[in-house]
Amino acid sequence: MFDKATNIELKRINRNNIYRTVIAQKKTSKQEIAYQLNLSLPTVTQNLNELMEIGLVEEKGTFQSTGGRKAKIISSNPRARVALGLDITRNHVNLVMVDLEASVLRSVRKRISFQADEKYFQTLKRMIHDMVKSVNVPPNHILGVGVSLPAIVGDDDKTLKYAPLLNTSLDLYQDLSPYIDYPYRFINDANAGGFAELYSGTTGKNTLYLLLSNSVGGAIIMDGKLYYGEGRRGGEFGHMTLVPDGRPCYCGKIGCVDAYCSALILSNAAGGSLETFFEKLEAGDVKCTEIWEEYLHYLVIVINNLQVSFDCDVVLGGYVGWHLEPYLDEIRKRVVERCNFETDGSYLHVSHLNAEASALGAALCYVNEFVNQV
Repeated sequence: MFDKATNIELKRINRNNIYRTVIAQKKTSKQEIAYQLNLSLPTVTQNLNELMEIGLVEEKGTFQSTGGRKAKIISSNPRARVALGLDITRNHVNLVMVDLEASVLRSVRKRISFQADEKYFQTLKRMIHDMVKSVNVPPNHILGVGVSLPAIVGDDDKTLKYAPLLNTSLDLYQDLSPYIDYPYRFINDANAGGFAELYSGTTGKNTLYLLLSNSVGGAIIMDGKLYYGEGRRGGEFGHMTLVPDGRPCYCGKIGCVDAYCSALILSNAAGGSLETFFEKLEAGDVKCTEIWEEYLHYLVIVINNLQVSFDCDVVLGGYVGWHLEPYLDEIRKRVVERCNFETDGSYLHVSHLNAEASALGAALCYVNEFVNQV
């Protein structure tokens, strides 16, 4: 019995590794898979045939011959399944659809103030319906809808434990139920953004993700996995005390990081547009330059505190993070000046995912789960 169970598990591992290799390589061959995974050609062939039968893998012509028979091109069928990610903020909604190769098939951003009412929920339902219709995906090929929220989410992925930014009932999951026709789950927005970074393969096994959007949050990646903390509050960097007796925070306390490092600090200085702020900054606008200098002062303190606490890479993401590439060298210089242990600040990175990162990460939770189970 034990040997049989072990053999079944080994077969499952082999099939999963083969499938992951096909996804990662985009185009490969049986021979290449066998070589990379140190498996016999018959084992690879049998597993590929099974994956083809369920529509996850397909043959797409042949490679050019280097002598002998031409090897068949093996590729994944990325649209065999898709997932949606819905990022709900206080003033916007981002909706994306991704395939099994983590490619974004559709993306839409809508400015709409959050209201837990019929009109708002109907808007979400219509957005999801229109996106699914535009891609012509069979309903049974939709893995689910990951819903990213600025909230602390319980370990059942349904319960909201804390959501002051949305000012809504903690029973939001039940309220949404009549309007989402697919499986869905909640995920904290910063954890979703951090997971998108992790899944994209751009982070190390141990990384901190600092979300600098209209609220400040964070994700802790340890040993290649999200660390949520004992109470699912891990990574709430926005509510570390930065300035004792400082500015009021939306959480009801004072002096929190959020009150000094949210994207609103910058966008509010430019008519509500972050893009306009950075345009003015580049043009030498005096007011924007003063605000930027103060913003950087506090941001560098936060970055340094995180790095000396965790001693790992730090990725700056969110709305602000998306704009920081031109300023990365200057920020690195300032964090080095603040820390005796640092020589170049190379631990600091900016996210190369755009403003839809949280929606993307929410969708990828479903993709990751599906791929793991193949």
